Amino acid sequence: MSNIPNTDILTLTNMQAKEVAGRLVTIGTETYFFKNFNPKQPGQPPWRSGAEGKAYPLLDYDQAVAAYLKFFTRPTQKRLDRTAWLIGQQVHTWLPELAAAPMVWGDTRHAGRPAEATFDFAGCLARAVPGKTWLELKGSIHDNAVAFPDDFRRRCVRDLVLALSVLEQEGIVHGDLSPNNIVIDIEAPPDQPALYLIDFDAFVAAAAKGNEAVTVAEGGTYGTEGYCPPDLLAAAADGDGSAAPYSDRYGRDMLLVELLIMDSGLPPDDPPSVWSRDLLERRWAAWCTRGDATALRTLFCLDPATLCTLTEQDRPASTELASGLGLSLPPRRPPRHISRLRSSTPIVLGHPLASAGNRQVTRRSASAHAAPATLGFFVPWRWRRPEANPFYRTIWQDMRVALGCVSIPLIIIIIGLISMLFGRSHK
Repeated sequence: MSNIPNTDILTLTNMQAKEVAGRLVTIGTETYFFKNFNPKQPGQPPWRSGAEGKAYPLLDYDQAVAAYLKFFTRPTQKRLDRTAWLIGQQVHTWLPELAAAPMVWGDTRHAGRPAEATFDFAGCLARAVPGKTWLELKGSIHDNAVAFPDDFRRRCVRDLVLALSVLEQEGIVHGDLSPNNIVIDIEAPPDQPALYLIDFDAFVAAAAKGNEAVTVAEGGTYGTEGYCPPDLLAAAADGDGSAAPYSDRYGRDMLLVELLIMDSGLPPDDPPSVWSRDLLERRWAAWCTRGDATALRTLFCLDPATLCTLTEQDRPASTELASGLGLSLPPRRPPRHISRLRSSTPIVLGHPLASAGNRQVTRRSASAHAAPATLGFFVPWRWRRPEANPFYRTIWQDMRVALGCVSIPLIIIIIGLISMLFGRSHK
């Protein structure tokens, strides 16, 4: 980050998070509110904290969550470069199910800040997607509070397999598949995804040369217990600092089983690996009687007899599952070779919510918010790419190109008009 020498102010402490609560924030051309504290829930912060960082909800004019601004807990140069690479790939445009991937990097130091703000910060922006996490939804299914019919279960399975197949096709591993990192919209219309992947902090990609993964010794995660390959859990327990995510297949299969057979008789807080073998086999047998032969052949890796013992190499690739389920994948994309955040979108802090009244603070309507797959970018197009991108252009460059394109026709028109005037005067 050549023009950002300091990284010590890129974190957001709890005290700073309290200061921005309820404030207006402009990112590029879009303005939001930082979510404020809920007086009905004293002591409950409006942001979500995890091992990797702090995700702060940004609200639309109708007080709906429209996006998240993510701040790193440990903003090392490697993490920043990895984030630059991932943002540069524009993963959120690849597939509607991947709409929550990081979109832009923002920094208050690029636009100044109001006098009343006492600190700067930087973070990455991601769209909010509709629905609840699978962890929340599992609890509702267990309590018989929500219906989860077979046809909707199959939609979720297809969405998960499709999203992972596209990542796999592009050489990217999500790195932390878990019930907390998939969001399901039980009210999704037929033309919208039922399931979305979120939280790409632990991704692995060979094309991000030198920044493929963050190891445990570097402060990274090996995944979520019960959903990451068992050998990673064992390595981390033995103190192996080189442990890092390398495959999504184990977590994928655990989630697929849950999506297909979760009901009120299965524990929603536990992974399938600790479920009663008898319960698992009976639920799986019941699903097999309702499933079609093609799906049964394709999802052989979910058989309870081998579900938890297959190695990653013996589990089918997600692209194989997609093919077996009749899902078509988009064409492959050449990776963009981006490694540093040489430019970023300006962030400007504004007044607290109380002084803003009922002002409309974004151009997106409530109906647009309900269809995240069709939303446009949050920032002007020239800010979508860092300067390191070969297609980066500034507005001044655009103006010079435009002038160059119109200058010749303009000169011809002027010469023609002069010729016409002189011709008339000679007559």
